[in-house]
Amino acid sequence: MLRSLDHRRLLVKAARLYYEDGLNQNEIGDRLGLSRQKVQRILREAHDLAVVQITVKPLIGVFSDLERGLEERFGLAEAIVVETTTSGNPESQATIAREVGAGAAEFLIRVIRPQDKIVISVGNSLLGMVNAMPHSPHLDATDLRVIQGLGGLGNPTHDSYATQLTTRLAQALKAEAVLLGAPAVAGTREARDSFLGDPHVARTLELARQADMIFVGIGASRSNSVVVQEFWKVIHPSAVDELHARGAVGSLNLHYFDASGRAFHSEFDALIIGLTLDEIKKIRRVVGVAGGASKREAIRAAVLGKLVNVLVTDHLTAQYLLKPQS
Repeated sequence: MLRSLDHRRLLVKAARLYYEDGLNQNEIGDRLGLSRQKVQRILREAHDLAVVQITVKPLIGVFSDLERGLEERFGLAEAIVVETTTSGNPESQATIAREVGAGAAEFLIRVIRPQDKIVISVGNSLLGMVNAMPHSPHLDATDLRVIQGLGGLGNPTHDSYATQLTTRLAQALKAEAVLLGAPAVAGTREARDSFLGDPHVARTLELARQADMIFVGIGASRSNSVVVQEFWKVIHPSAVDELHARGAVGSLNLHYFDASGRAFHSEFDALIIGLTLDEIKKIRRVVGVAGGASKREAIRAAVLGKLVNVLVTDHLTAQYLLKPQS
């Protein structure tokens, strides 16, 4: 019996790589973050369940064609497309965040390895991921560290606060939580420099730069975005509207980028305490977790600019990304 939607998705993806693309088991393992032995078991299971016949038969709830299209169109290492139960309107953003978050949680459990260092940023999709983590996931991984990649933003008691996300994910993975004891946005450049000079802050950011993977939300550069609405005391809506008018379409870790995915320098850059876009791009596996109509422009820019190399999104957004642009 198939254990989860992510496992069914994995069966189809591995079968396509093996039977249609001609990759060997070692190459499939490298591509999907699996051992050769696990690839063997997956291919055997795909055959036993009649997923593999003359062609690869997609299973219900698995969007392998959309995933394959995204991977080929944007050069992604992997795309995870989950079904959304919404119609794609802006009011459904919270539901989509839960849905794509659940897909990200399944992906993390699948790819995690012993001694991995995992960075987590902030956002409702990442809250959805943490909420979807099983209480006792079956992991072959030990000696893990979960690292806070952005300072605190907003109310420290809120579920989406960076420290809360880091601590809860570490607890779920039985990992060490490495916290960033600083605000996300300092009041002045001098204050930011002072925080960066703190040995504990410096150690956390250095560990984050050495991470094996990072999970980031993709924010829209609008004054009505979730981040701005929740954290307006440090990110004023009028300033974000001005950035959008100048060409910013989205953000990762509070750093803005334009429609091509190029860094868009803002007044916040010199105040942010967290990983920069350049530092994020150097991490081996950058997992963007986002979906919904209000974020499609930002998601497109992020994949065009290679800001993420793994994308977890909903099927309506995936269809939008694959439409020819006029």
